[in-house]
Amino acid sequence: MRFEQTSDVLNHVGLFHQQAGEVFRKLSERASNPRVRMLLDYIVRHEESLANSVFSYKTECSPQLLSTWFKYTHDQDIFAPLTAVDLDRDPSFDDVLDLAVDNDAKLLELYQEMVERSTSPDVKELFSSLLLKEMKEKQKLIRSALGLLDI
Repeated sequence: MRFEQTSDVLNHVGLFHQQAGEVFRKLSERASNPRVRMLLDYIVRHEESLANSVFSYKTECSPQLLSTWFKYTHDQDIFAPLTAVDLDRDPSFDDVLDLAVDNDAKLLELYQEMVERSTSPDVKELFSSLLLKEMKEKQKLIRSALGLLDI
């Protein structure tokens, strides 16, 4: 996706979290294993929370920050792992966790790239904050998934 302004990036990431939540919800409908369904339900709530969080950044940020322009194109498609999911099969625990980790990796890569490419200190700080938050969310997701394996 080609980004032009900070608001474009935030919209793209928010939509990504919404679509990820929908993919995991559809997988939950196909899952026969109770642990897998529990993991999927957790991830759906997780994605909805992250989407709301990213969209709330837009209301909290100054219009100047949101309208900051970028001089590059981000060519990586963060939606790629989601579009490759087979929604017609019963997912395994590992399939679900791998998809969630792949999604997090794509977002971490995007945020890191935005930090590196930002010319505005405020925009750099915004994406650094999102990067740190996503790292923490990834750790929380992995801990929760491992906890489900112990049940």
